[in-house]
Amino acid sequence: MEDSLNGRPFTQHQQSDMEASSDAVYSAAADEILESFDNRTLGRDMLALVTIFLIVVTHHIQNPLLLYELQFGRSFRNGGLQSVMALGLALLAFVLIRGTLRRGDPAGRPKARASQHPLLRVSALVLTLYCVIMLAAIVLHWNPLGAAFGIDQAVFLDETDETSPLAALENALTVSTVFEYLAIAAVVVLWQPWTRLAVYLRAIQKQSAALIVAVLVVLAWEFLTVALQIQQFLLPRPSVIGGALVEVYPRLIAAGWLTFLNAFWGFVIGCGAGILTGMVSARFLSFSKALLPVTIAINAVPIIALAPIFNNWFGALNPASKIAIVVVLTFFPAMISTVRGLTSVDPLSLELMRSYAASQWEIFRKLRLPTALPYIFSALKVGTTLGMIGSIVSEYFGGSTAGLGYRIRDDAGLFKYPEAWSAILVASLYGILFYLVVSAVERAMLSWHVSFREK
Repeated sequence: MEDSLNGRPFTQHQQSDMEASSDAVYSAAADEILESFDNRTLGRDMLALVTIFLIVVTHHIQNPLLLYELQFGRSFRNGGLQSVMALGLALLAFVLIRGTLRRGDPAGRPKARASQHPLLRVSALVLTLYCVIMLAAIVLHWNPLGAAFGIDQAVFLDETDETSPLAALENALTVSTVFEYLAIAAVVVLWQPWTRLAVYLRAIQKQSAALIVAVLVVLAWEFLTVALQIQQFLLPRPSVIGGALVEVYPRLIAAGWLTFLNAFWGFVIGCGAGILTGMVSARFLSFSKALLPVTIAINAVPIIALAPIFNNWFGALNPASKIAIVVVLTFFPAMISTVRGLTSVDPLSLELMRSYAASQWEIFRKLRLPTALPYIFSALKVGTTLGMIGSIVSEYFGGSTAGLGYRIRDDAGLFKYPEAWSAILVASLYGILFYLVVSAVERAMLSWHVSFREK
């Protein structure tokens, strides 16, 4: 049937315009953009690698033979950390499965639905089943393998002794190990790293300078400390720090989790209050002008001066004293950035909204808030580092008996300088992970922003 208008066939330009405006073309263009974005970044690879790591972690958590008798398992003895690991695995597995089944199949047909490929469907099912088992065992404290082998569920919550059913636990561990290997294989199938070799080559070429500099710095550090005979208490060698980290990382991860919790809750309260205060300040400029000098004055007070005061208010051993310091550190950057973002709207866009008789709420929701989000997330990313710094320093000077700040102070006081440097490395790791999580949330919420569309 010939396309026509009023009995006359469309011209070539008219036909081209209609094709350009069709939903199919726009849908194909969107798929092409998403595919090219996925092929240009390492985001999918990081997602798969973290998922594999969490599979290994949850496998060690769910059985006391691994949790209490292996060094790697002892790193995750904290109950709150265990739940976070299990929930994180479920979330990342969902994202990986959903992203894979919406892409092309392994045979290289991008237009074919990946969900139609049997191998991918089986892999998604295996990974989902593993996540369900781990969530039940770790979060709900009901191990399906324990029920299958007739093991009392209370056995999975305590260390083993001579009264524990070791043979039954070994059998359950054997089955869970098979599930672990199957889940890892499922992630690899969904990940399909063999199709992304070009991405890895580009990433290596792009990051080669930074990698070379990092290697040279570590080698120079190792060589100069030996050649110049620098004492260990001044600067231990990287090899010594690495050896100490391998020995003590279980207790450092547990201590780091306590420090991270103080930083996280202080970050949530401080940034949340700062954003709300910034919204009020942007609405009432007189309030903002009156609050700004106080903000600058309080923000100029060093953490060391605040630690004894808050310890006296909340108690030296109370986590609230550490959280309060983080709240003070993160409140003001969030407030100032929110005010800056809400008041930085384009005057022409604001005038256009008013010309359409838009209400103040509509202007805020559709113009001011989207404009302010990049500023707010910039403050949130700064707040992650400030939160970890505030939590560690408050523990160091605040009489705490737990956390990385206490471990650094205690190890340095006992001349265990490699252990102290190991605690610093673990603190850096927690800070980096905190920053990356906030950055991932930013990318998910601001995928429409020009700064991400241009990457």
